[in-house]
Amino acid sequence: MSRSHHGRKRSDGRPEFARASVVPPKSWSVPECTVESNVWPHLNNIGQPEVAPFEADPFQLEAVALVRDYDVIVSAPTGSGKTWIAQKAIEHELSLGRKVWYTSPLKALSNSKFLEFGQIFGADRVGLLTGDHKLNTLSPVIVGTTEILRNQLYDNMAEARDVGYDLVILDEAHYLGDQERGVVWEEVLIYLPVRVRLLLLSATIENADDIAGWLANIRGNEVKVVNGGERPVPLIPLCLEEGSLSLLSSASTRTPRRRGRWNSQGDRVPSPPQEIQLDRALKHLGSLDLLPAIFFLKSRNDCNRAVERASYRHPETSERQEARDTLIDEYLANHPYLAAYHDVGALRTGAVAAHHAGNLPQYKFLVEELMSRGLLTAIFSTSTVSAGVNFPARTVVIPQSDRFNGSSFSDLTATELAQMTGRAGRRGRDLIGFAVILPGPYMNLKLMNGLFNSPPNPIVSRLDVSFTMVLNLLQVFKAEDVKYLLSRSLYAWQSVERKTERSLRAATRLVWESFMKHLRFLRKEKLVDEGFALTPRGMVCAKLRFDHPLVYHEALQKGALPEDSPVLLASAVASLIDSNANVPEDRSRRPPQDLAHALSSFHVAVKPITDRLRKAGFPSPSFQAARSWAVYEWMTSHDFTAASVRLGKDAGDLVRLLLMTVEYLNQFMDLGDSFPALQDSIRIAQGLLMVPPITWTDSAGRRAGLRRAAGSPAGRLRPRAETEAAPGACRQTRSLSDGTPHRLAPARSGGQALLELPLPARLDFARCAVWRHNLTPNLWQTFWLW
Repeated sequence: MSRSHHGRKRSDGRPEFARASVVPPKSWSVPECTVESNVWPHLNNIGQPEVAPFEADPFQLEAVALVRDYDVIVSAPTGSGKTWIAQKAIEHELSLGRKVWYTSPLKALSNSKFLEFGQIFGADRVGLLTGDHKLNTLSPVIVGTTEILRNQLYDNMAEARDVGYDLVILDEAHYLGDQERGVVWEEVLIYLPVRVRLLLLSATIENADDIAGWLANIRGNEVKVVNGGERPVPLIPLCLEEGSLSLLSSASTRTPRRRGRWNSQGDRVPSPPQEIQLDRALKHLGSLDLLPAIFFLKSRNDCNRAVERASYRHPETSERQEARDTLIDEYLANHPYLAAYHDVGALRTGAVAAHHAGNLPQYKFLVEELMSRGLLTAIFSTSTVSAGVNFPARTVVIPQSDRFNGSSFSDLTATELAQMTGRAGRRGRDLIGFAVILPGPYMNLKLMNGLFNSPPNPIVSRLDVSFTMVLNLLQVFKAEDVKYLLSRSLYAWQSVERKTERSLRAATRLVWESFMKHLRFLRKEKLVDEGFALTPRGMVCAKLRFDHPLVYHEALQKGALPEDSPVLLASAVASLIDSNANVPEDRSRRPPQDLAHALSSFHVAVKPITDRLRKAGFPSPSFQAARSWAVYEWMTSHDFTAASVRLGKDAGDLVRLLLMTVEYLNQFMDLGDSFPALQDSIRIAQGLLMVPPITWTDSAGRRAGLRRAAGSPAGRLRPRAETEAAPGACRQTRSLSDGTPHRLAPARSGGQALLELPLPARLDFARCAVWRHNLTPNLWQTFWLW
């Protein structure tokens, strides 16, 4: 980089640019980029702060002190150190022998915090609870998703048990306003016992005081709000347009030109990706010392294409290149199936990567490790990376002012923009951060400038009645008592101006009508009786806490789930998972005959209930044969590429589907003795599902995929260390029908045995059509399977 002719050298050897006291020309230039004069003072501030001992900010110390006695809401900019507050709060609770539940909205974030807290507090003191993984569940610190905590509260209320925790930390608490999942957060806050203190950690929200008022009303505890104030690293919004870099505030005042294309109905027409010159922009940022950068693109395909076309190579030292190669080589040694992953070459030679939900989790973890160590130049990501992932850069680049919400395009909100730009400027590494607006198709500069100067959006209740909510509330409350409970919702609180009990009850009318509509349908289905109490069938259905519980319950009642085939059982269950998502159906090929027959029987059995749901105005699932076929392909061949082809989506989508299938099977397992014939098949199905790359080892050497003990209580998963047979304990050697030798060894307790086989042989053994006949009943009960 050559800029020394613009100013003198600083003490760190970097060129010092003209100060305000110097009258600059209208603009200066760097190779292939023109920089407006009012931008240079900000570029001159690029640098690394002096190394100094960590010193907590006043708001952090205030929050740590208050949470010992009060419910606390911390509203602070992204990257300002909210996790430090959680760590200190946990540390204090542990010193008093108390227990903590730490929730996050994402499984990936839960896994990350589980590892982080395990390193801080000790691996034996931290447990993990997500839908597909359970580890150290009796630990004093539990990390998990908010849905799991909600489900635990349902169980505890039904059995009149205390939750057993003294502090609940809700990270990313602004998810309370999430369109799809906010209702879960609201339920948690309503159901939590008053004695359990709350710590809500959120990016800056506009109505923190309103949320505090609501919590104080329903819990009777004083709630303290701690505001984090300014960003720890200042943010400068810039605009890079046609090789010219200027402040966004000045660029937005220029005469706007219509960007993008629309049809006569006003709908957007897709634009060629070449209209956004990402590689050229990357080169400009490199020449101005604005790397590393995160480019937020609208789709996974855009991210992948950006990596393919990124020809720019930012100058780097041989030490940095060597460090990157070493980390990649070490990672590939533990995950050899990633060697052929399409983006690994770009990681090595270009120091760039795509990061989105379509990537394998293992690959995303590698990218995050490289980025956190400063070994990458740029990341091309969808906006999902802004949700809780510790993924900072010097610069974020935003090429459009709208985003796709799953069904249509809508303008970015101030909160969404704040989430993305929160990654700009690395605390402890940067003195200043930058948000570069790259005007491509559908960019509204005036809107973007306004969003940068707007407060974040307020949190609005997303309370929505569902069959899961109704069934579980009826385990604890009478129908008439639920109305009072609903009057304590954030929805009711925000619906009235005067916060009186009478007005709050009146505000529940609409949600109460929805509740009664669900209740009347359940009565027709004989899941509740005439007095609106759960019937025995309703009690079973209440334990199915996922989408479309009534449909799966109907399948159970009619025996439509293949009890004698683990593969077909899991495949049938997968056909309704995330059924609202668009999965392309390949009608040119038919699935295997046994799968087609199982799906046909399953769908015929549940069609009446789906028709009744649709007729009554409730959402009903659409069956996805592609999902079932992908699960079937994976379980029978363990060919990840073939299974992805069957699904017709990205590798990350297949992993998500398989893990959700495990999660659903876990809930069927929790039905206990109600459907005993399913138990053995579920155990085998989970073993066939949870093999690499669905299971994997993280950088700390912990296995992310756990195995279920065949004789263990329903729902419990054990790590390998707890179940491994003692060395030299083998007492018998046999051969399978194909001549494969195996050894039968006693486990460390309970007389249980471990079938020790190479992984391919174990899988082949389990898939064998006569697997059940190769084991005596007693031996089968002690069979362990990965």
